[in-house]
Amino acid sequence: MKVLRWILCAIGILVMGGEVCATDQVMLKLQYPEGRIARYKNKYRLDYFSDKAEMILREGSFTMQGYGEWRSREMVVGGGDSVKVTARVDKAGSQAILTGERLTYEQFPYTLDLLNDLSFAWEIAPGGQVDAFGPDFSAFKAKRKDMITDLRQVWMPGLAPVLPDRAVSVGDTWEGEQRIEVPFYDFDAGLEPSLVQFNSAYKLKKIKKQKGYRVVEIEEEREVHYRIWFHIEVLSLVIDGKGSGNAEWEIDIDRGLVLSHNMKIGLGLPQVRMAGDPKPIDDIKAEIELVFSRKLDKLEKE
Repeated sequence: MKVLRWILCAIGILVMGGEVCATDQVMLKLQYPEGRIARYKNKYRLDYFSDKAEMILREGSFTMQGYGEWRSREMVVGGGDSVKVTARVDKAGSQAILTGERLTYEQFPYTLDLLNDLSFAWEIAPGGQVDAFGPDFSAFKAKRKDMITDLRQVWMPGLAPVLPDRAVSVGDTWEGEQRIEVPFYDFDAGLEPSLVQFNSAYKLKKIKKQKGYRVVEIEEEREVHYRIWFHIEVLSLVIDGKGSGNAEWEIDIDRGLVLSHNMKIGLGLPQVRMAGDPKPIDDIKAEIELVFSRKLDKLEKE
């Protein structure tokens, strides 16, 4: 039976042009060889809507959209069970749209391009978790230090999924969680730390061959808790709420390398308060959607 299964699997690979047999078991593990350099494209979009605009900025309903993108050149420093990754930011930029009007540079001069040529760093724990994400420079060099928090909250969760410690086949599932809780940079108002928490259910969707390497596709369903700070023009809001979303990962398991990641989450009816005010705005109806994507642009050095 085993021989027959492998014959059928081989026929399937020829017919399907690269699909790996669904009965194959694989170990999912990211690798960090010392000196490896990978370039990624990163992009996010944040949408906010609420009523009670008169309590915030103006009458009627209120919307805000924030967009950002950057490239990162990520180099593994050291190797083995615990490693450090440094990432230099370039080609960064962002913009904000407030109630349908795009803010000018004079209205919103503190954009992600201020982080160009600066580096961030994080550590990879023995279990594969991303840890200790932060600026690899003195924070005062950033004209708006709160951008460090903003970048951490959208970038860090997209670096690596929680992977199982056992071999898995197509259709197998596992669970994992991530919690990122750090103080807001440049914001001393007695505020609780910024928070990103995911409780995730993962499923191995597909194993395939791509350019000679085995690549897996992973689906992720998330229950989330976010505590974030909006600071645009005269607007300064703290949002704290729970929600749900989904994500997709594409990983080269032969080289242990994330090829792409896409996620979308929504928060329904979060608490909203003016920064510096400990009391939430009463009976406000707010919604938030966050979209993030990350894709390997070039493997510069293996």
